[in-house]
Amino acid sequence: MSKRKIAFILSVFLLIIIMIRFLWMSAFTIPDHPTAERGVLDLRGWEPLKEHSLPLDGEWEFFPNQWLITKQGKSVVSSKEVQWIRVPGNWRTSTENGQVFGYGSYRLRILLDPHQEAIYGIHIPSISSSAEVYVNGKLLSQAGIPASEKESYQPRTTPQTVYFPVNHATKIELIIQVANYDHPFRAGILQSVHLGLLEPLSQEIQFNTTVAIITCVIYLFHALYSLIVFLIGNRNKTFLYFSLMILCIVNGTLIGNGLLFQWVPLSFEWSIKITLLTMVAGGYTLLKCIQHFLPDKLQTKVPPLYYLLCTITVLMIFSFPISIHLTWQWYYIFMMLIPCLLAPLALYRATTRINDDNIFLFLAIIAAVGSLIWFVVIFIFSIEMKSYPFDLMIAMICFSTYWFKQYFRTFSESQELTKKLQKADKQKDEFLTSVAHEMRNPLHGMINISQAVLENEKAHLRANSAKHLELMVSIGRHMSTLLDALLDLERLKENRIKMKRRLLSLYDVTETVLDMIRFLTDEQSIRLVNRVPANLPPVFADENRVIQILFNLLHNAVKYAQADEVSVHASIQGDWVNVSVVDTGIGIHETLLDTIFERYTQGNAESAAMENGVGLGLHICKQLVELHGGTLTVHSTPGQGSVFTFSLELANTEHPKEEKVQDSTKIPVLSKTDTAKQQQALDKSLPNQGSVRILAVDDDPINLRILEIIFSEAPYHVVSVTSSQEALALVESEEWDVVIADVMMPYMSGYELTRMIRQRASNFELPILLLTARSHPEDIVAGFLAGANDYVTKPIEGLELKARVNTLIHLKQSIHERLRMEAALLQAQIHPHFLFNTIDTIASLSTIDHDRMIHLLVEFGNYLRKSFDSENFQKLVPLEHELELLRSYLYIQKERFGDRLTIDWDIDQHLHVLIPPLIIQPLVENAIRHGILQRIHGGTVQIRIIDQGKHVEVTIADNGVGMTEEEIRKILHTTCQTKGIGIYNTNWRLKQLFGEELHIKSTPGEGTTIFFKIPKT
Repeated sequence: MSKRKIAFILSVFLLIIIMIRFLWMSAFTIPDHPTAERGVLDLRGWEPLKEHSLPLDGEWEFFPNQWLITKQGKSVVSSKEVQWIRVPGNWRTSTENGQVFGYGSYRLRILLDPHQEAIYGIHIPSISSSAEVYVNGKLLSQAGIPASEKESYQPRTTPQTVYFPVNHATKIELIIQVANYDHPFRAGILQSVHLGLLEPLSQEIQFNTTVAIITCVIYLFHALYSLIVFLIGNRNKTFLYFSLMILCIVNGTLIGNGLLFQWVPLSFEWSIKITLLTMVAGGYTLLKCIQHFLPDKLQTKVPPLYYLLCTITVLMIFSFPISIHLTWQWYYIFMMLIPCLLAPLALYRATTRINDDNIFLFLAIIAAVGSLIWFVVIFIFSIEMKSYPFDLMIAMICFSTYWFKQYFRTFSESQELTKKLQKADKQKDEFLTSVAHEMRNPLHGMINISQAVLENEKAHLRANSAKHLELMVSIGRHMSTLLDALLDLERLKENRIKMKRRLLSLYDVTETVLDMIRFLTDEQSIRLVNRVPANLPPVFADENRVIQILFNLLHNAVKYAQADEVSVHASIQGDWVNVSVVDTGIGIHETLLDTIFERYTQGNAESAAMENGVGLGLHICKQLVELHGGTLTVHSTPGQGSVFTFSLELANTEHPKEEKVQDSTKIPVLSKTDTAKQQQALDKSLPNQGSVRILAVDDDPINLRILEIIFSEAPYHVVSVTSSQEALALVESEEWDVVIADVMMPYMSGYELTRMIRQRASNFELPILLLTARSHPEDIVAGFLAGANDYVTKPIEGLELKARVNTLIHLKQSIHERLRMEAALLQAQIHPHFLFNTIDTIASLSTIDHDRMIHLLVEFGNYLRKSFDSENFQKLVPLEHELELLRSYLYIQKERFGDRLTIDWDIDQHLHVLIPPLIIQPLVENAIRHGILQRIHGGTVQIRIIDQGKHVEVTIADNGVGMTEEEIRKILHTTCQTKGIGIYNTNWRLKQLFGEELHIKSTPGEGTTIFFKIPKT
């Protein structure tokens, strides 16, 4: 704003506030009235006294250092010459000797009309510094104790009002006896004494009091809202100092009107100290307020110096005697005026250079400073004036106008900024969504390539390189999860998520999600507990979304909470079920609880930072819960854990079993693309064999019926069961080609069923295909980790399901064919030199021992018959079949090598177990040929077959030459060996059939022990 404009506004403003003050003064100015002359005031015939009070100004009789009425109430005839003194006035300047300390008596005779009966009153605003008021010789009021000696004197300067009756009197004698031994400059009657009838005088006094109180209430209101803004806002100290400054104004107003010390009777000394403290505090808070509001405009040395002077002044007020303070009263006035001069200057500069709105603050300060200057002028010159509130009220109005303009301007700017931020937020979301879509394919490519390199080249990678690749895969998967969260967030914002609610068992869902968490995390030390009652009534909810909610909450608890136990609870409250995820971890700080469900907010900043979280999971959970009509809340105590609780609606008779929207998450759907031609192509793809036995497991009979329809034609044969327990019993008792299991089942989920089956049959022995409602990576990975061979996502395409089942059957049959070929290959591995050496041994025995020759010939024939027995083409043979071949082989070798070969048998009796054919004999042959026969004196081969309960342990041990670790690694992992295919082939077949490997322990020069385990089932 230009200086000329400021000058014009300031001139008009000053003119207005001055005019208002003079109008106020003129409104209460008493018209021409009689004044006292030579100690007499003649009011005879003066009628206005009935309407308002009359100031008793004029010449009073004054008797310095003399009491006209003694302490005992006796009148004393003055022995000294009377002096005439001007009232109101300072007796220092009105008396002949000019002394300020001392005592004296004022007297005024008031002449009245005779025959009057009325109650009169006299109001004395202030007398310095103690006084007694006598009317017609009677003591009616006293302020302090005036005395002729200082030791007996007590000061007090509160206003006094007395009332007295006048009955046909023609004269009123008013005597005021005053004493002052404290104030060095002012003494006597300093303000007009008023006389009036009871009603008008009391009304005037009440008016002054009411105006002062109303004014103070208005000021306090401003102080209160400023303090509230400070406390609930951003703690801007400008509001605090503004509030304190107004409190100082309120205190000064009450002191100036003589009300404070009437209400709170304090000693003269403390009344002076409080007055001085109010002046210093007012100046201090004013300058502080301006400095905080305009820090750039008061960057001088003056404010710090002033604050130092204020501190010194306060110490002086409390330390020095009252006489010093009264002597230095101009110093305190000067301390109050310094900020009054700096504040307008700073605001003037701010108005011309910063903001036009500052003109209101400038005018407010001008009005406040003007009020203060008037106060000083009235105080110095003892001017009588009714309580005038308008200067400070105008200042408050200007302050309020400034704040309101700032508020509305800020509000308008906030609206504009909100629109811009909303637009930017939308653009950001669109950008993130676009990036998420574009990054998915290359990111998955990077993950797959890194995973392939890690798996294929791990044996050749250095440890650090392998760790770096594992870290790359982990980071890639985490990024993939973030991209999925961003896409979910987009769908939620655009309301593109359609709820497909149906009757749902919370217990089953919880069990499934807990299985997923167990398979996907390495936190073996955390107990995951399902405390949802198994008999809890079903809820009406979207299965996919409930899984997503539970998975996110449980995954957060496992990853971030550092808990010992994570549990899921559920309880019924009315028509709702409250589901709680409880952890005993580190908890969440209370300052984060209000924002934890907002986007991009993390509950535990440190843990989330270590996990590279972005804070979308809980926000998505809250949105999904609210789509169900429920709420998601959190309660947490740092160091004790957290409880996340969400509510779902209980199912009732009004809810349909499924909503009208096709629920593709539970019931398989036959695609319309299942044409006859495609069906025939799939059927022809099956190998020529007998019936394909499929075990279907699902708790929903409708799903099972649809699976039976899909596989209704030959060669498929489907057996359906509705529980995992039934499925396990059938797996143990019968042979199956494929198991098709639903993930979501009561009591035992599809993941757990898969894990239990894998304890009995390997991936190639019994393929398992899982039906899952979700295609999220965590669901799929959990299935593969549990041991599944493949998965199909609902809704199911019939052709896709058939194709995947056929692929698994092809795989299984290919493995079996490979195993049969391996057995045939083993049969072909009978070395010619073994045959020749055996025939030579038979020929030698024919000339030495005919009986031994016959026995050897029988065992040799048995060995050949067992080696080429068609039973060896079977996947499994009885243990006894393998032992017969082994005994014949060892008998032949014993006849050949004699004492160089010792056999130690340790076999439990009555073992009925099936083992792969030709699985033990190659290991024994390897122990003899490459172990003990490499020693000159030979050695011992121990064959131990022990029943271990659920499995049988087979051990072949020798005390031959032994092997190094490098040799062991080569024979287990290298197909081209000079030692034949025995150990490698045996190890490979064990892994394919049972998921079990050979365990080899060997020490060079001491011998070798090889053992493996065969399941009894």
